[in-house]
Parts: sequence; C-alpha cells; structure tokens
Amino acid sequence: MVFELRATLQHSAFKLNIALNISVNFAFALLLIVGIWTLEATSRSLPEPSMAERHEQWIALHGRVYKYATEKEMRYEIFKANVENIEAFNSAGDKSYKRGMNAFTDLTNEEFRASRNGFKLQSDFRTTVFKYENLTAVPSTMDWRKKGAVTPVKDQGQCGKHGITV
Repeated sequence: MVFELRATLQHSAFKLNIALNISVNFAFALLLIVGIWTLEATSRSLPEPSMAERHEQWIALHGRVYKYATEKEMRYEIFKANVENIEAFNSAGDKSYKRGMNAFTDLTNEEFRASRNGFKLQSDFRTTVFKYENLTAVPSTMDWRKKGAVTPVKDQGQCGKHGITV
C-alpha cells in the first residue's frame, strides 16, 4: 500500500511538473507574441505632418508673424511651392548636396533676390559732391599712430596661429 501511495504521488508530481512546464511555456509564448506586437506597433513610422502643420511649425521656429490672414494664406502658398521644389530637388538625388527649409522659405525668388542680393546705391549718393575735392594743404607724411588711427598689437594669448607674440 505504501508502494502504491508512493507511485501515485510520484505520478501526480510528474503530471503537476508537466502542467507547470506547459503553463510556463504558454506564458513565455504569450509574452513573446505580445512583445512582438508591441515592437511592431511602436516601430511603425509616424505619418508625416500635413503641409499646413509643417507651415505652422516653421512659423513658430522662425518667429514669423503675418499681419493679415490673406498675407498668411499667400505666404503659405509660397511656402508650399518652395517645400515641394526642395523635396523634388532632393529626391532627384543627382547632386552632391541637399536643399532644406530656412528662414526664407516663405519668400519668392524675386523677393529674396530683392532683399538679399547686391549693393543698392542710395538715390542721392551719385549727386553728392566729394567732401575733399578742393583740398590743397596736404602734408607729405602722416604718422597715423599719433593720430590714434592705428591700435597697438594685441596679446592673442595661446593662439599662436598668426605668428605674433607679445
């Protein structure tokens, strides 16, 4: 009878061990599946913001303020056209550089050129008479150091790039 009881207990312990192994394996498999689903869900790329959202982000980044809604609409259309141009240029991939948005993305090419390129003469500049055109008494030499026009050599510390030591 003791032998039968011992055999029954061993058999029950064996069944319990198998049940625990199955439960642990099932829990592990379930955890693995949930982990893969989580990884898949978090690794999906977020949708790109709409062009209007990109414009709003650009406005905030560059501190742009438009006085009227009509001006903002016009600037949005220019911004949109410029961004599309930038993206088309970059996707072509035939250049060694890429274009990007900057503080001028809401300007047309003409507006940018007018505001940033070239020297603009003042209208009265050409008609102004040269201040010293009738000067006759000019010294043969001038020590500009005595006039305070030349500053002394400055100590550049440990720079050493320019070969000047004081």
